Amino acid sequence: MGTLLTDNKSRWKRSLLNEWVPFDNLHTHTVAMNLRLLKPLEVTPLPTPVVSWSREDEESVRRVFPGVDGFQRYAVLHVSPKFAYKTWTVAGWVALGQWLAVHELAVVVTGGASSDEQAYCEHVIQNLPGPSVNLVGQVRLPAIGYLLSRAALYVGTDTAVSHMAAAAGAPTVVLFGPSNPVKWGPWPKDFLATAPSPWKTHGSQRQGNVFLVQGEEDCVPCLHEGCDRHINSLSDCLQKLPGSRVIQAAEVMLAGQEDRADDKRAPVARAQSAACEDRVR
Repeated sequence: MGTLLTDNKSRWKRSLLNEWVPFDNLHTHTVAMNLRLLKPLEVTPLPTPVVSWSREDEESVRRVFPGVDGFQRYAVLHVSPKFAYKTWTVAGWVALGQWLAVHELAVVVTGGASSDEQAYCEHVIQNLPGPSVNLVGQVRLPAIGYLLSRAALYVGTDTAVSHMAAAAGAPTVVLFGPSNPVKWGPWPKDFLATAPSPWKTHGSQRQGNVFLVQGEEDCVPCLHEGCDRHINSLSDCLQKLPGSRVIQAAEVMLAGQEDRADDKRAPVARAQSAACEDRVR
């Protein structure tokens, strides 16, 4: 069983499969595309990818960042994608870090393990205002899942950790440039499993716990690997993306989180008020 293109070149492959599903590389999200393989098997699809971790992963995060246990609200910034063409600017990350510091959120920085990615992360961290927590290369990927599950906010680029943040339910802001969001945008937690995609091709947009911020150049999304057409080139649409737009999205997601917290506290407050009134009577 598998997915296949409907062109003549793929016809011979159909004889090798008991069942096949037409493959769509533009208008159907990768999650939705893979879930369609379950229909011939009569398996009910689950709407959200699962992010899991072990007790050891939790302890590894606590050792380097005790604040994960709720001592302070924190935001996770995943500042370095694997490929340069998905990179945002140091100035943008610093502006975001300054805004988070004003709003009393601790800044936790994560990034890839390669030497280039670590150097970029260090450049960002050195320019952030006040103390920040550097977890670059210090914890395993499952441990980052635990970190994300307790974050007040996550901001990252088009990379695997952004998908983890969305699936873990963190208020997520993800920065998209040349990539097709219909195909590769993070799947929001509990989004409908039957939908072809949470995202449209053009424009910044929000679905559930994910706010996708897209560059505004006329060519976006070009579906190429950077403006010079290779993975080590930069993308103008991300290099010209101002920090103010990302901050606006972060503000929306934080406000939504506070509204949900108020909704949860309201029944408790009403019950406490009623109890007080009973005692007065």
